[in-house]
Amino acid sequence: MHKYLRSVGFSELMNSYDRLNLIDDIKTKSSYHMQAAILDNPEEMLTEYKMDLAGGCGLTMAGTFEDENDFLAGQIEPYLTPETITTMEEVFVEERIDNRSFAGICDDMRIGTTLIFRLLNPIDYLRFSAYEELPCPGTGVCLSALSVEGTILLPLEKTPYEQQVIRQRANRRRKLMEAARDGDEQAMQTITMEDMDTYGDLLGKIQDNDILTLVDSFFMPTGAECDVYYIMGEILACRQVRNPYTLDRIHVLTVQCSGIEFPVAINDKDLYGHPEPGRRFKGVIWLQGIIRFPGAV
Repeated sequence: MHKYLRSVGFSELMNSYDRLNLIDDIKTKSSYHMQAAILDNPEEMLTEYKMDLAGGCGLTMAGTFEDENDFLAGQIEPYLTPETITTMEEVFVEERIDNRSFAGICDDMRIGTTLIFRLLNPIDYLRFSAYEELPCPGTGVCLSALSVEGTILLPLEKTPYEQQVIRQRANRRRKLMEAARDGDEQAMQTITMEDMDTYGDLLGKIQDNDILTLVDSFFMPTGAECDVYYIMGEILACRQVRNPYTLDRIHVLTVQCSGIEFPVAINDKDLYGHPEPGRRFKGVIWLQGIIRFPGAV
């Protein structure tokens, strides 16, 4: 079973009987059921079921039909539905080898790294790609994340002037990154020199200070899985929901991290500390996303 099922409230391992019952529930109680032809085999139809649990959290199951009644179910996976567009940068999609799933790939200059996320609407992508190709103008990406280990940290004290300076520096760096992406050698040199200065400054301060008092936010790839990241960011909003099957409490946190904003779901059993707006969340996340194609509602 997928380890991130903990994030949406399934903290205990399921036996075969419970898993079969859950598969039946997903098929019968699904709020979403769509099909689309698979790109490399037009005769094979990818079928996806989604069952909402609470607060945007839910379970999805994709598979194929051998005939009208014989459904070959794939792996049950958890999801958190994002509500707002995170970025309008160019996005590409690649098919993964596991269970006919897809990965979205885009470069966001605020992060400064390539974002890779599990695509939550593969059927929409298959239908779109039958007529159009990515990247496509007007395409937006809505991101969300699941976590199985997180810690709440106190905020760093910043004056209004310091907050303004941070925003100005972030905007300047984003513009430099965009210029460097377009081939501006001067911008590349400026970014390199500023990174070296920042590294040297941190090396001097870290001797007498905890790193978490110096760094307010970060977004870093971690481990062998390409869509898993280690992040720290400010909590803008938080709410609690309950899994109707297990009654586990789930925290849904809106986190602002390195200039981007997205929701994170984590089981209360896996979160250390009490989340409140203004505090910081630090943890490992599995990044997910929905692509909003042009003309989609």
